[in-house]
Amino acid sequence: MFPTIIICMITLGIEFITGIIANGLMIVVNCSEWIRSRKLTCCDMILTSLGISRFFLQCMINANNILTHLPQDMNELCTILRIVTVFWIFLTTLNLWFATCLSVFYCVKIANFSQSLFLWLKQRISGLVSQLLMGSFLVSLVICLPSINTIDRKYIDHSMNNLSGNTTGECRYKVDFSSRFFILSMLGYTSPFIIFIISSILLIMSLWRHSKRMKKTTSTSRDTVTEAHVRAIKGLISFIFFYISYFLALVIFLLELSTISSYYVWIVIMGAYPSGHSVILILGNPKLKRVAVRALHYAKCRLRGAAS
Repeated sequence: MFPTIIICMITLGIEFITGIIANGLMIVVNCSEWIRSRKLTCCDMILTSLGISRFFLQCMINANNILTHLPQDMNELCTILRIVTVFWIFLTTLNLWFATCLSVFYCVKIANFSQSLFLWLKQRISGLVSQLLMGSFLVSLVICLPSINTIDRKYIDHSMNNLSGNTTGECRYKVDFSSRFFILSMLGYTSPFIIFIISSILLIMSLWRHSKRMKKTTSTSRDTVTEAHVRAIKGLISFIFFYISYFLALVIFLLELSTISSYYVWIVIMGAYPSGHSVILILGNPKLKRVAVRALHYAKCRLRGAAS
């Protein structure tokens, strides 16, 4: 059990560093561009919102893990942990909605369908991005607020007196899954996922039909536009994997179904979501990838200079 915990803690640290750097890169690059030109593209606006929310989600995951091991006073520790858990729920829901906004944006801008509703969205999606992001924030806030009263503190029975005479003990959470909280949580987690699946399927269908048409018209030249679209789809499909793994780990964690050793495994799985998918987004975005390559080259040169 002990080697598993050590490996998980090391992995969690790597995920934290990776997530902070990857999401920080998206934030810095896009904010710098906004400061220079006073405008952002719709896609960059969504990526910036996603980067900011994931940056803080990564911090909340690690803060929860660290605070559970700090020898603080029970009341103080449990209060801090309760605040962290509430923010964790809010940021989780917000991240899922922001990622769904990104998939819907890709679908509407890239896919080609003749339905009137789709054509209407295609013409107006750029002007709706800010409203979609604000709506995602408000929905996440509404879903998060009931959790304040449903996360109850309780102490384990074997508290003891230390040498100074103070009572010490471990702090644990028990989440009361009332019907209202359960319905809101499922709406908050599954609604963006369903929308994401629908938009991804529509985009895949459109790209598949486009690829078939291109094969009939030419056999030598490669459609660079389709290649770009396929790269975007791969990034969106990767989110499905991260979403499912994060969602399952979150449910198991909140229901306290894990043992001591598997607890750290679920924390590692949850930490992989805000870091791993952000790295994939950077690799699929030419501007962010170019900046990341330059930053890695600069860091490598500095390390060589320091070594010599």
